[in-house]
Amino acid sequence: RVTPTRAPLCTMSRAFAVPGTGCLASVSVRRVSARASRRTALSVRASLVTVTFTPFGGGDSIVSEVTKASVLREVALGDTVPLYSGMSKLMNCGGNGNCGTCRVIITEGAELLSERTDAERRKLKGKGEDNRLACQCLVGGPDAPELAQLKVTVTPPK
Repeated sequence: RVTPTRAPLCTMSRAFAVPGTGCLASVSVRRVSARASRRTALSVRASLVTVTFTPFGGGDSIVSEVTKASVLREVALGDTVPLYSGMSKLMNCGGNGNCGTCRVIITEGAELLSERTDAERRKLKGKGEDNRLACQCLVGGPDAPELAQLKVTVTPPK
């Protein structure tokens, strides 16, 4: 018998939170046998997705590898990508999709991201389909093809 376990809380965007769990990125499944002493935890893994972050004006790129479904903002901040600058370092919304300061341009691999959320549709009205909010994009997951490439350009501050 397979029962879901409660995942630990994390700093993911609430847009992808599953009710009753801490966050979607750390979804785990626990297989329970007849004897409670024999429990084996299984985690859901995705294929490897390589994410390349490039500054808007050019410069050195930062390459990340994603092995499980993750919010693009968390991937960027985890690898010290300069997603925010100036006052937006202090005044951003923390990944709730309210401020628009984490806007990025997807140059390759847009099909690897989740669909646009309502917050993105409101904040990016009038922008091209290649513009996304990093805090609202889920990258990777079980449906991602093996060795997929995602190329992201970090936009300049407003």
